[in-house]
Amino acid sequence: MSDEPLPELLDLDLEELRTAQHPVLREVLEGLRERAERPSEMLWGFNNAM
Repeated sequence: MSDEPLPELLDLDLEELRTAQHPVLREVLEGLRERAERPSEMLWGFNNAM
């Protein structure tokens, strides 16, 4: 874990959030980007087609 304090996220616009240099925040954002690029996951686990 980093001892560096997190930036005040409510004060950041999207560009500042995208380029944030905090190591923990950067790791979280990378994970979110990876999930957004994957195809949607099935939400219900069953086929409701009739």
